[in-house]
Amino acid sequence: MHIIRLKKSKLSMDLAPLIDVVFQLLVFFMLTSTFSQPAIQLNLPAAKTIDVKVQEKIIISVQKNGDLFLNGDRISLEDFQERLAIILRNNSVKSVHLKGDQDMSYKIFVQVMDLARQAGAKQVNIIHQSE
Repeated sequence: MHIIRLKKSKLSMDLAPLIDVVFQLLVFFMLTSTFSQPAIQLNLPAAKTIDVKVQEKIIISVQKNGDLFLNGDRISLEDFQERLAIILRNNSVKSVHLKGDQDMSYKIFVQVMDLARQAGAKQVNIIHQSE
């Protein structure tokens, strides 16, 4: 007796739908990354009335020799805490941004951070230069 066996079909995966999905994901991510950084640069008009509580960014700068600046105005270390406390009272966001020279004294860095926290800063952000 002779038994006839059917040939087994080879299992294969159709890659066309997978390629379509990958292509659609690629297009989607390309478009969303383009919209997150718009190509049109606008010069917005200025207004005299501005909400200081929302718009103000507090920047503390320390030079190599220890000179201290608060929002661009030179200030002594003794007056720093009092002036910063006044600014923080009028600002809804209790964070400050610290820019320091790479060769400044670590002692001054710690003093400025400590005085900022005593003045009411909840967050001290350190600004650095990208490479």
